[in-house]
Amino acid sequence: MKQRKELDFKGQNIYVGIDVHLKSWSVTVLSETSVMKKFSQSPEPEALYKFLITNYPGADYHSVYEAGFCGFWIHERLTGLGINNIVVNPADVPTKSSEKLRKTDSIDSGKLARSLRAKELKGIYTPDGISLEMRSTI
Repeated sequence: MKQRKELDFKGQNIYVGIDVHLKSWSVTVLSETSVMKKFSQSPEPEALYKFLITNYPGADYHSVYEAGFCGFWIHERLTGLGINNIVVNPADVPTKSSEKLRKTDSIDSGKLARSLRAKELKGIYTPDGISLEMRSTI
């Protein structure tokens, strides 16, 4: 009997919560049933995509981050790479009192990933790059 060595996540959902900052992102990756990985990375959508396809090949990737200073370029890049991303209003993310008391980037990314997996989040309107360019010329 031959052992298979290649990973295959075909048909499985992977949920990614991203707490975005200027110099680094705190990332939590969940499957349907467990925490797969928590880590910090450079603020680059391509680096996250490479991590996902290397470690969870064939999966359906779903990600979320909170709207804020960074705008929508991250959303545009992630969706361009084939990741189902939403941007949410920070006030709309369900938060337990313990998460308010112990607020860290890792806790925030975990909260986002769990809420995404539980289908508790609704994305806000995200204008595309052309709309943003047109808006700035008016």
